[in-house]
Amino acid sequence: MTDWFARLRGIYFNLCCQLLGKNVRIGNGLKLYKKLTIDGPGRVELGENCVVTGVLGDKAQYVSIDTQTPEACITIGNNVVLCAARISARYAISIGNDVVIEESGIVDTDFHSIKRDRDSDLNEVPSKCKIVVGNGVLIGARSFISKGVSIGENTVAAPGSIIATSLKAGMVVCGNPARPMV
Repeated sequence: MTDWFARLRGIYFNLCCQLLGKNVRIGNGLKLYKKLTIDGPGRVELGENCVVTGVLGDKAQYVSIDTQTPEACITIGNNVVLCAARISARYAISIGNDVVIEESGIVDTDFHSIKRDRDSDLNEVPSKCKIVVGNGVLIGARSFISKGVSIGENTVAAPGSIIATSLKAGMVVCGNPARPMV
C-alpha cells in the first residue's frame, strides 16, 4: 500500500471516530497500513505522524486499542509505530514519542482474579497499575508489558520479553522475566 493511500485511510478513520462521537483524539499524519480498532468507553489519544501496520505476510494481524472503563486513558505520543500491537487499559497507559511496538501486548490490569470463582475483586488501584513507556523505546515481537511497569527512555526489549518490573533508561533486556542482556 502506498503512503498516500495509508494517509487517506488515516484521515477517513479520524473522521469516522469524530462522527461516531468516540472519545478519541488523533493527531495529523496518521498512516493506516493495516486495520486499527479503538473500542471502549475511555479516552484514547494518538499523537502526530503515527503509523499502524502489521506483520508482513499476515493479513489477519491488526492493531487493537481498548479501554475497559470510562476512566481509562491511553495516550500515545508522536511518531509511534504500532505493528500488530494490542493495548488495553482499565486505568492508564502512557506511551512516549518515537516508540516502536511490534506484535506485543500492553495490559494494565489482570481483568479478573485467578480464583476458581473468577471473583473480580483484584485490589488494584490506578497508581499501582499505570504503565509508562518512555521516548525512543523499542518493544520486540511477542513481548508483553504488565501492570505497574515504567520503561525508561531508549530501552530495547528483545522479542519475547515479559516485562513485569520497571526498567531504567537505556537498558537492553530479554527473556521471561525480562533481564538485562550481557
